[in-house]
Amino acid sequence: MREQPQASVSLPRGQERRHKRKRLLWRFLLFLGVALAGLMVADQVLLPALIHARPTVRLPSVVGMPLSQAVELLVQQGFVVQEIRYEPNPSIPEGYVVRQVPYAGAEVRRGRRVYLTVSTGQRTVVMPAVVGLSYREAQIQLLSRGLRIGQIVSTYDDTMPAGAVVWQSIPAQQSVSVGTAIDLLISQGPRPSVLVPSLVGLSLEEAQEVLVRAGLRLGVVKVESDATFLPNTVIAQSPAADSVVAPGTGVSVTIAR
Repeated sequence: MREQPQASVSLPRGQERRHKRKRLLWRFLLFLGVALAGLMVADQVLLPALIHARPTVRLPSVVGMPLSQAVELLVQQGFVVQEIRYEPNPSIPEGYVVRQVPYAGAEVRRGRRVYLTVSTGQRTVVMPAVVGLSYREAQIQLLSRGLRIGQIVSTYDDTMPAGAVVWQSIPAQQSVSVGTAIDLLISQGPRPSVLVPSLVGLSLEEAQEVLVRAGLRLGVVKVESDATFLPNTVIAQSPAADSVVAPGTGVSVTIAR
């Protein structure tokens, strides 16, 4: 008896598409896994082997060199200048290398990245005008610009109120290095004045007491013969009575012999 051929079973069209997508997904995941494994092997084995196969060298010192010369030297020796930073430096001229990382003499491999810091020179600021300001205001203006307060001297001044700046050692608007000390002259206000008392007719001792009470002092004492006055009596004075003088001024007198 002849065997009848079996009929093939066909899946519905939608189910067949789903099977195909699954097979493609599994193939993609397999490919991705193989690729990741390859990258891991390269990262963990091949790259370190290549890196460690390169000999180490001592990094040259480029501190104190002009930037162009420093970069040229590093590149010639197989290094990569990765980043250049700039900062003010009062002791190293503008455009010269201040610092390098790694440091000079470090054992590194060729191709190592090197970071450089370059001087912009001494930082300067514009000198502010502080004449006419109070000492406190002048101090704020100077310190906020990185300047220092230098010598402070007080003086009498008829045009400036007490406590105001009369003079500054560096003129306003001039370029000045940060950290410079600025000397200031501070007003004590107008010089106080004293009226010279009349001393004629007083004894020398009385005249001296009157002068001390007035804030003055006895100056030169001369002696002359004068029959009109008793001996040791003041017969003349300089400055004259009612003259306006500064406190502490000496008043000279002439007394009778």
